[in-house]
Amino acid sequence: MESAVGIESFLQDGQPFKCIFKHRFTDFIVQEIDLKNQLAIISDKTKWHNFDQKQDHPQQQKNKTLPFENLFLSEEFLQQSTQLFGLEVTEQFKQLVEKVKTTGKCVQFETKVALPESKEDRIKVHQLIRQNIPFLESFTKNIHNQKPKVEKKQDKADEKLQEQTLQKVQEQTLQDHILIKTSNINFKKYVASQTTSKAYGESKKFVKFILMKRNIDSINAGMFISKQLGLSNKHFAIAGTKDKRGVTTQWATLQGMEIAQLIEIQERKFWNQNILMSDYSYQDQGIRLGELQGNKFIITLRFLNELTQSQQWELAKNIENLKLHGFVNYFGLQRFGSKNKIKTHQIGKEIIRKNWKECIRLIILSSQQEDEERVNQLFELDDFVTLSSIINPRLRIEKQLIDSLLQNGVHNYFTALQSLPRNARELYLHAYQSYIWNKMASMRLNQYGNKIVVGDIVSANVMDEGVAEEGEEIIQQIVEDEEQQKNQTISACILVTEQNISQFTFDQIVLPIYGHKITIPEESIVSTLLQQIFQMEQITKQDFEDASNKFFIDGNFRYFVQIPSEVEHQLFKYQNKDQDVVDSFGELLIDQGDYQGLLIKFKLKKSSYATMLIRELTKCPSTLEFQQEISGEFN
Repeated sequence: MESAVGIESFLQDGQPFKCIFKHRFTDFIVQEIDLKNQLAIISDKTKWHNFDQKQDHPQQQKNKTLPFENLFLSEEFLQQSTQLFGLEVTEQFKQLVEKVKTTGKCVQFETKVALPESKEDRIKVHQLIRQNIPFLESFTKNIHNQKPKVEKKQDKADEKLQEQTLQKVQEQTLQDHILIKTSNINFKKYVASQTTSKAYGESKKFVKFILMKRNIDSINAGMFISKQLGLSNKHFAIAGTKDKRGVTTQWATLQGMEIAQLIEIQERKFWNQNILMSDYSYQDQGIRLGELQGNKFIITLRFLNELTQSQQWELAKNIENLKLHGFVNYFGLQRFGSKNKIKTHQIGKEIIRKNWKECIRLIILSSQQEDEERVNQLFELDDFVTLSSIINPRLRIEKQLIDSLLQNGVHNYFTALQSLPRNARELYLHAYQSYIWNKMASMRLNQYGNKIVVGDIVSANVMDEGVAEEGEEIIQQIVEDEEQQKNQTISACILVTEQNISQFTFDQIVLPIYGHKITIPEESIVSTLLQQIFQMEQITKQDFEDASNKFFIDGNFRYFVQIPSEVEHQLFKYQNKDQDVVDSFGELLIDQGDYQGLLIKFKLKKSSYATMLIRELTKCPSTLEFQQEISGEFN
């Protein structure tokens, strides 16, 4: 139920329209908008292929030898090599380079050269090889520094053995050398650097690219790519996470890679064909979380029945209201764990109330709801050994809590909670803050309507410079947490009064994501609403103060409504219920048949939920249960 997470109202009245949402992956397309207002769309759309198709790139195969066209040994190198190693070894180097240029492959090679006496000369040898034949590697084999293991003298037989050992050491001294041989790793790095320097410029610390994906979320896509490259996932960075069920494009960066390596791994046999990397460039810095303006959405809605003329008029009215007034900027159901009976904000509430035992119980129970009675029994009996045996090992949060209770005492609930990673703990608290915001937004709309009134708080960010008059109260807040920074950061807010109300519009109203570091005037509507909510929730401001000493919940402000930009829509018809009606880039493929749908395109600022816009448009719940019910009717 939406009301369970505070989603209770619509901004405007309108006729409901039952329709299927996200029936096909292409029904939900998301394209990221960066800080420069650029849209993340791959330049070569032919690179995106279907599930069971893998396009061949014959031109790319032919070009595999291109990196070696400029490979040659300079006269200076040949002279130095002859002086240091002799004519025979120098000739071996020439033959090796020629063979690599001819075959385009990593040719196996190994040779030994005399070991210079001084350290400086040895360094010169290594640098000479590294700078001129970069796919080779060299090692100093200084055998005479290795002390032979000789047993103590005990008799003549031992003396003879010692003499033989010393003789071997003298022979080994003559074998001190520098080993020069092929390095597969260096060869790949060389190929990558030569390939990419032509098309993309000189290599830098980060590779930036567009990540296009289908039916996989951003985090798991990053983990897959990192694994293919043999990297830790911490080298992969994105500005914002994108939904799993849909076709999405966004910018990403990888640290310490060459572009050719990213191109190469996508040619492998077991590459996930629902992931594409494209449009590469080198960057000095990686992408940081929150570095985006917003997203463009291309959404297909499939109606249960063909719309009458009257219904089409009502739908157009709903869309026009969206363009003019927007929608309530609720946190969507996914913020609270839409598939779970126990929501994340319920756990967050128990943290605020310092009810550590109940908090732990709810976390464990949230993943074991099919066995709720048994889990509760074991929990009350403090039988965490048995409880551990029935928990799936992949549930790392639950396992961590149980392990902590077994190690530190079965009643040491707070220590168990503190054993979780910081981002996991704060997920629950942020969800509770979001719940309070949703509840406040519904109450604000129900009690005061969809017009700006005295006592509202508005953002000063969207005002023209100089609008604020001297004496108006400015409300400041501090935003430090990375999760909060993903939301719209509002640097200053103003209390609406009788004197200044004419200067502001409804879409400038903001509501607090409540935390202890924000200041709210007592005469504001927000202050009154918060008091009502705290009474209903049986919590106090002091509870937030106390929680902030243990957890990070400073707070922020969030716009009450969001108005989408560049809204376009088109009614269309199609024949097969299960066919793709648009391609992966949002272009309509068909417009004839017995069934009717709506294609709507729009842009939203970051941290706003497209599901909440669709909810306002259709005047129908956004719950999974409602969609399953509609899907049953549709099929």
